[in-house]
Amino acid sequence: MPNRPPNSYLILIIVDDESMRDSTSTALSNLGYQVMEATNGSDGFTHFIENRPNLVLIDSQLPVMNGLMATKVIRNFEIERAVPILMLTPTEDLAAIDQAFEAGATGFITKPINWALLTQRVKYALRLADDQELLRINQSQLIFAQKIAKLGYWEWDATRNEFSGSQSAFSQFGIPKQGGISLEQFFSNVLPKDKPIILQAISEAHQGQSHIALSVRVLKPDGNLNHIEFLGEVIYQDNGQIDKIIGSAQDISRLHKAELLVHYQAQHDGLTDLPNRNTFSKTLKAMVAQQKPNALSAVLIFDIDRFKKVNATLGQEQGDLLLLSLAQRLNRITRENDFVARLGSDEFAILIRQLKDLNELKLLVNRISRDLNAPFMLNNGEQFISYSGGVSVFPEDANTIEALLMHANMARATAKSLGGSQFVFYHENMNAQAQDLLSLENDLRRAVQRKQIEVYYQPQVDAKTLQPIGAEALVRWRHPKLGIISPEVFIPMAESTGLIIDIGRHVLQVAVRQAEIWHQMGFTKMRIGINLSGRQFTQSNLIEDVQAVISQSTLPARFIDLEITESLAMSDAETNINILNGLKTLGTSLSIDDFGTGYSSLAYLHKFPIDTIKIDRSFVLNLDNQEGQAIARTILAMAKSLNLEVVAEGIELDDQVDFFKNKHCDIFQGFKFGKPMPASGFIDWLNQQ
Repeated sequence: MPNRPPNSYLILIIVDDESMRDSTSTALSNLGYQVMEATNGSDGFTHFIENRPNLVLIDSQLPVMNGLMATKVIRNFEIERAVPILMLTPTEDLAAIDQAFEAGATGFITKPINWALLTQRVKYALRLADDQELLRINQSQLIFAQKIAKLGYWEWDATRNEFSGSQSAFSQFGIPKQGGISLEQFFSNVLPKDKPIILQAISEAHQGQSHIALSVRVLKPDGNLNHIEFLGEVIYQDNGQIDKIIGSAQDISRLHKAELLVHYQAQHDGLTDLPNRNTFSKTLKAMVAQQKPNALSAVLIFDIDRFKKVNATLGQEQGDLLLLSLAQRLNRITRENDFVARLGSDEFAILIRQLKDLNELKLLVNRISRDLNAPFMLNNGEQFISYSGGVSVFPEDANTIEALLMHANMARATAKSLGGSQFVFYHENMNAQAQDLLSLENDLRRAVQRKQIEVYYQPQVDAKTLQPIGAEALVRWRHPKLGIISPEVFIPMAESTGLIIDIGRHVLQVAVRQAEIWHQMGFTKMRIGINLSGRQFTQSNLIEDVQAVISQSTLPARFIDLEITESLAMSDAETNINILNGLKTLGTSLSIDDFGTGYSSLAYLHKFPIDTIKIDRSFVLNLDNQEGQAIARTILAMAKSLNLEVVAEGIELDDQVDFFKNKHCDIFQGFKFGKPMPASGFIDWLNQQ
């Protein structure tokens, strides 16, 4: 890190004044630095996220996004390192200097620029950043060493049988520090079972073994049991007899406890304290090996239906409490000989051992089902759950662990397809159904490359003029043999496998390209709404993906409307606000979809940098009653108070149009104005309007 050559640094200059920018760039380039330029805060942020410079030189007064805002955005985006930011401020403007530091700048340079001072400031800012990073590394290493080192030093004079040493060494063995203490006295608190280890080491030292390394347990007078690591080097007299042994003693109790804890945690779930998937597999293996002839056992696997939605609605803390309550209930309702485990998120398994017959199994499953249907008491009241479970019997359904688990999972999938809230026993016909699903998943993995993923467009019209104003991009899968496959079938499959990230990126690219075509045709007010999935939003380089699409298109970013559901927005509000701020900085519009279904908090909602809320179609369908109308009016009033644009989804009837007319509703979307249609059909629709 020290003595880095200038050409190893990249400096980003964000200055709108051409003369000043050119002069600054020339001055720094002449010193050997790599230089990159931007003319406004927005472009500067784009260059920053794409190129990750070592230093930013930014003018406080910039168009589009001023230097203070751009600095804040960079600080919010940059987490791993603190890049030096030097801000150009007006001469003697103390308020501007204070604002620069509050925004996150590490230094300032007044205008007009003193070029000699500028180059020195840049040089030392880079050097300081390197030194701080090196210091951070050294400090973390020192802190770690101090944390783990509990060392004491000792010496045993073998000729006089006297022990001496540091206070720490005596303390570790529970002996008051004193002179003239013998070996036997020093080790008097060592557990009787461990004393032979010490005697054996000394015996080996007499036989020429010059290195001692052992671990003993010490029961201290206060009742604490400590584990002590004992290291020593033997010094011999000329006649080969031991003169002395010197060494160290280290309290490794925490390490020993940590090893026990790691071993326990490797076998148990951290939230519920139930055995985990690995332990369940080992227990199942042992059961199969030890099963008595003519005895039956069974594996029951289940999960909570729509748990992600339940978790998003209740919140993470209440969701965890629900899982913990469920685990405790399972332990109460199962037999002592049965084995309960948590396999993953909301997935649980029960190994039911040593059954008399199938009737006993059915009675047990019915009892478990009945108890799961009872409410769970959480902090916010009663909570009911729905579940889907599968049962596989050993050895009737399978005689191997793999087949037993596979059959239980097949039965669970069948229970879920039947609507959930039930346990289903495995039968042979399920194999064919599972093969069909597996085949469909394999086809989906190749669908994007084979251009089978299509984007359909549902019209959006201005609520006042009823003229086209945009469209929502909706994904469809045109399977070569099965035809159009419903998103309800393949989207959950794409979410669970991670394919949704590639599909989402594909939809983003295609939809923006199509909106660009509409603008080229003269429909210059058309915008495109694009849904972001939960996995795409939280587990991909979303900001970089959106920036790449924008940079490759002539479509202004404000016509790209990125939509996330209300439940997704609230799942981790603080983190999601930062992601949304990054997207907003790129110039895109942001919408909350399915609004009204996720119980969002107003305390958070006003913090989200959103432009639009989309009223969920379920509220539109309920406009035929007073309660539905009251809810819709409440949402409209809230949107108006927050100065948010409103889209009403699911409009099918004139009465629904009449209700939203002349209220704070800006855009209509629904079958009344057009069903989702392919790109060519949508262009025909546009030309007819």
